[in-house]
Amino acid sequence: MQAQAQTRGDVLQGVQQFGVAPGARKMMDMEEEAAQQAIETGLYVVYRNNNGQDCTRVGPSSKCFCGHYYRDHAFATRKSVYPHCASCACRAFAFVPQRPEEVGDWWLVRRKGFNVHTWRAKCRCGHPHEEHDPNTKRCRCGCAVFVSNFACLACDKKWEDHETVFETTQERLAAGRTAGEDFRPLAADGEMRGHVFRGG
Repeated sequence: MQAQAQTRGDVLQGVQQFGVAPGARKMMDMEEEAAQQAIETGLYVVYRNNNGQDCTRVGPSSKCFCGHYYRDHAFATRKSVYPHCASCACRAFAFVPQRPEEVGDWWLVRRKGFNVHTWRAKCRCGHPHEEHDPNTKRCRCGCAVFVSNFACLACDKKWEDHETVFETTQERLAAGRTAGEDFRPLAADGEMRGHVFRGG
C-alpha cells in the first residue's frame, strides 16, 4: 500500500509515476477552464473564505447553489453585482462543490456502484443544496438556512464561511492578488504544472 504524500516532492514523484488521479484531474481541468475564461474576459470569479483566501477558481463548469452551472448565469445589466440564472429564480450565482473530492471525500468514488453524478453537497438537515431555496437558502423541510455538513478542501472551513467573489483584473492587482497567467492553477510551480497539465 502506497503511503500518502506529505511533501511537495512526494506529490511530484506520485504525479510523475502514476499521473493525476481521475477526480483531481476533473478538478484541475475545471480550475484551468476558469482561469482561461478569467484571462479572456478580465472577470475573475473565485470562491473565497472569510480570511480572504481564494479556495477555488470559478468557471463555466462550476455549479451554483441553485443546481445550474455558471455558464447558465448572466449579468442582467452592466451594473449588476451578481449574475442571475436564466433557468430558475436564482438571483446570484453562489459556488457549491459538485464532486466529493472537492470536500475531501475522495474515497467515495472508489466505492462499488457509487455514481459521482448523483452526489450533492448536503446541509446538516440531510437535504442537498438543490432542495433549498437558491435565494433564501431555506429548505422545504423547515430548515431555516443551509448549514453545510462538509468542509472546503483548500481551507477546511464550512461552505457558509465562503462567498463567491467577482473581480476585475484591476481590482485583483490592486489587492495584491494574482491575475493573468499567474492566475492559472500551479502557476507558481512550473515543474508541477508541467506534469499536471502536460505541456501546460
